[in-house]
Amino acid sequence: MSLNSRHIFKYQFWRILDHISLSNTPSDIFSVQRKKILTSLNHDLRNNLVQGTLKKVDIVKGISDDELRDHYIKKGIPVVIKGKAKNWLAVKRWSPEWLLENYCNDMVSIFDTNVNSIDYSVKDGKLKDVLLNMLSGNSSLYSRFNRILYDHPDLINDFDWRWLYNMRSIFSSGKTFQVFIGGKGTKTTLHAASENNLFTQIYGKKHWYLYPPSYDIIFDPPIMRAPYFHSIFDPDNPDFNKFPNAKFMDTWECELSPGDILYNPPSWWHHVTNLDNSIGVGFRWFNLKDSLKMSISQTLLTALSTNPPIWYATKNRTDFAKIFRRMNKR
Repeated sequence: MSLNSRHIFKYQFWRILDHISLSNTPSDIFSVQRKKILTSLNHDLRNNLVQGTLKKVDIVKGISDDELRDHYIKKGIPVVIKGKAKNWLAVKRWSPEWLLENYCNDMVSIFDTNVNSIDYSVKDGKLKDVLLNMLSGNSSLYSRFNRILYDHPDLINDFDWRWLYNMRSIFSSGKTFQVFIGGKGTKTTLHAASENNLFTQIYGKKHWYLYPPSYDIIFDPPIMRAPYFHSIFDPDNPDFNKFPNAKFMDTWECELSPGDILYNPPSWWHHVTNLDNSIGVGFRWFNLKDSLKMSISQTLLTALSTNPPIWYATKNRTDFAKIFRRMNKR
């Protein structure tokens, strides 16, 4: 789908003004202007009879590091590196049962973004609760952004961390590991952030929907004044009354198996579902050049965030519970 740059510019202009407004609540004038632009966009898309298509994310195997950088990371194109991590110790030994035996008493933060609303509340519990929940077939608990690699730093050697670090350019910031442990059917709803991400599937299978940053205007994210962005659009159950332009958009998808690594570029929207009991690990870093290349508007919104300020999010990038608690106080 090709979007009119005029619509995108106007939409992002009013979105940024709303984001930096001194008012404690979003102003109607900004939302009214955005709705007018969305209506105009819908008129253009319907007249052009553009239909969205489902596309597969590129899958490569045996790609060199230089090829990965040149063809995908530098261009901001998602790609699945098939079996890249199949020999990593984490893929060979990590499982719900192994974690239960060795780390059951770890304290974890459990928080969710409901598909029909934006909720940043955080609950505390033990990893044992999540794992027993998974093994019983219950998908009500999901440990996102788990800090097991920070609480037990020796476990980083279960990963080829040197290779992961080497994928960052010299001017990058951050080397953040985020572990996701959840049962079959658990989801992370549609969201985007201005960071690079190499996501390794450790255990089970995971399905991804991905969308380019230009689809900000399609998903019409609520103004949270946060450095991260969410939408209540649900690709599994699309509501074309609330999101009439979504029927015209292209969708990329992929499925990760143990040992697969997905490169998710900065500012790409993604919606993730665990097809099995699942363990996955994201490795994130920020690069200003990459971020600006993918989305100037998302980069500006991130830099100008106040809920929390970007300095607070950067300081606590390894502990999302602190960030979410701060966001929930808005």
